[in-house]
Amino acid sequence: MQTKSWVYRWGAFLAGSFLIYLVCFVLGAKLVQAVPEMRRMAEFVDESGIETGEFFYTDVEIVGHADIGARSTFEHTPRGPQPD
Repeated sequence: MQTKSWVYRWGAFLAGSFLIYLVCFVLGAKLVQAVPEMRRMAEFVDESGIETGEFFYTDVEIVGHADIGARSTFEHTPRGPQPD
């Protein structure tokens, strides 16, 4: 197996990093502005002062409420009549 030169590896790393940046910060921003539902959700997040990096932490009040609501939906789903 041939090893690639360090110039090639650094070039691939920088190209990959640029592609990730482009998708996240340029194309993602354009997508949010193009889709009305996503724009409305982004405006709600901004107006509410929600730190989007904290979505996975339940110590953020709104995320805790959403977690409880989602769990309750699955735990208390109507199942219809039970056979005897």
